[in-house]
Amino acid sequence: MPKESRVQTVVLTVAYSTRASYYLDWHDAFLGSPWFEGTVFNLFHRSQRAAARRAVGGAELIVALHACSADTLDYIRPLAGALQARRGRLLMFIGNEYNLPWIRQSEKRDFLREVGTQWVATQLLPECGRWLYEDTGARVVAMPHALNDAAFRREKPDDERAIDIGGRSARYPVFVGDDERNRIYDTVAAIAPQLGLRVDIDVGARFDRPGWAAFLNDCRGTIGTEAGTWFLERDDRTALAIREFLRARAGGAGMRADGAAHRAMRRLPYPVKEWLKRALPLLPLRHEALSDANTDFSEIEARFFAGRPHCPAYSKCISSRHFDAAGTGTCQLLVRGRYNDILEPDRHYIAVDHDLDNLGEAIARFRDAGERRRIAHSAWEFVHDRHTYRHRLAELHALLTAG
Repeated sequence: MPKESRVQTVVLTVAYSTRASYYLDWHDAFLGSPWFEGTVFNLFHRSQRAAARRAVGGAELIVALHACSADTLDYIRPLAGALQARRGRLLMFIGNEYNLPWIRQSEKRDFLREVGTQWVATQLLPECGRWLYEDTGARVVAMPHALNDAAFRREKPDDERAIDIGGRSARYPVFVGDDERNRIYDTVAAIAPQLGLRVDIDVGARFDRPGWAAFLNDCRGTIGTEAGTWFLERDDRTALAIREFLRARAGGAGMRADGAAHRAMRRLPYPVKEWLKRALPLLPLRHEALSDANTDFSEIEARFFAGRPHCPAYSKCISSRHFDAAGTGTCQLLVRGRYNDILEPDRHYIAVDHDLDNLGEAIARFRDAGERRRIAHSAWEFVHDRHTYRHRLAELHALLTAG
């Protein structure tokens, strides 16, 4: 496509020391796209916010990537006036579409409404996205993650990989009312070595993008679940109630995850942040984003979630990590789900039941080298054919230019 016919796009992001590689994947996709001529502004820096404020006024299209809303709205809020006065269209990707008390869905929905967002890109299934954003005035487009085939490549054959099952994930906090991710990580870490498998599973440390790709290329298999929660709310009332319950039980002391001290920590190098996370439990200082790891989930589940209906729409979704694993040819053992109706059980992944009762059977299938390689290759071929970031941006361009 000729350069002059591309959609002139201002891309807003918040880049600081983090290990969420999909932030980089969407950034790179827009910059390398033949359909969008992108200029990127990193709102983490004050000078870039000032430049972005000037640029959005005359832009044909403004795209706010996930990082602008995933952990905080602090860096995009100063652009609210300029976004309201813009001449072009605004497409906002929403990060972390589940309830946390320090970055609330209600705040994200209010911001969409405040700046008159034309399009909201959701990671969720279309029907759930429409339910979540139906009163914001924005049109919902389903934009799940995809494969960055430049970063996540199949570089080692199965028989040269040193690890049988590997995994990296942050532990799911009690606020989401769901511990499936935690349970499969804990259970596989406990039983797989007893079955003679080499395991490298960690729910603390995470890799940067090159490190994650290299790690997956050293794993024959990895584990996981869909992202999100069954108990998604538009008003965050349950997450806020849990926060107050935990604060009252701790005597009200501690560092809030939406406070000034936490905002300052974003400017620290990632290794320093990791050191602080490990050190905080040893110090007389409580951080609410970390302290819930010591909370018994069954207590929170019984008090706040037992007997409650699920979200009226299917509120879990596929993760970027599923595409990363597929791209490196790593076989996935996943808790059964819809995965945005993209991945199919026993074709693209080995399905594990929600209660984990068939985990032994799933591991036995995984240990069959022919079956493991068949599943991994099927997923690799499928995502390359239909689900790269090039595919996503081609679909987005067709939608935005359809009139």
